[in-house]
Amino acid sequence: MRPGAVGAGGLALLLLTSCGASEGGSPTDRLPDVTAAPTVPAVTPSGSAVVQNAPTEGVDGAVGRVVLRAYQGWWEARITVFGQPEQDPAAVRAFAADQALGDTLITRQQLRDAKLVMVGTPRNSPLVKSIRLTENPPSATVEDCVDVTDWHQADAGTKALRDPAQRLTRYVATATLRKADSRWLIVDFKREESRSC
Repeated sequence: MRPGAVGAGGLALLLLTSCGASEGGSPTDRLPDVTAAPTVPAVTPSGSAVVQNAPTEGVDGAVGRVVLRAYQGWWEARITVFGQPEQDPAAVRAFAADQALGDTLITRQQLRDAKLVMVGTPRNSPLVKSIRLTENPPSATVEDCVDVTDWHQADAGTKALRDPAQRLTRYVATATLRKADSRWLIVDFKREESRSC
């Protein structure tokens, strides 16, 4: 397990799909479940080998901290959007593009359509696994241990919990970020259901 579970102020959500809803299940059983955010950085120097602790100096250390801030900002925006799906999702666009943005907007719409919101607090423990500054555009990979045990789907009006019957509550996730102009954007986010953390 990675150190530093993120608290409510710096939390992030994660999109979880429910595990095998039965044919007779309710429409909410098929809704994606949502999850967590970043904590203590660990970056890879020069984008090749994996390092357990983030460099504190030089380009790699600075880039690693910026990458984790972008990742955390994305999670904070998602937590807000999924907690209030009627709100404008503009904040998510500041941190995401491509598949990651599309998946977030689809989940937001599914929550709205089902009259659900996300309540509670996810936890996570992200690590920068690689930074590839020589690619065009530069990119980075973040691996995270996401724990959504305390983050739930709830009825938008009553706040009664409406989690799927079977839901994954803790898993490894991998995010790919790409530099666009001066910003790092999350472009892909994948849950690794076969790996626990």
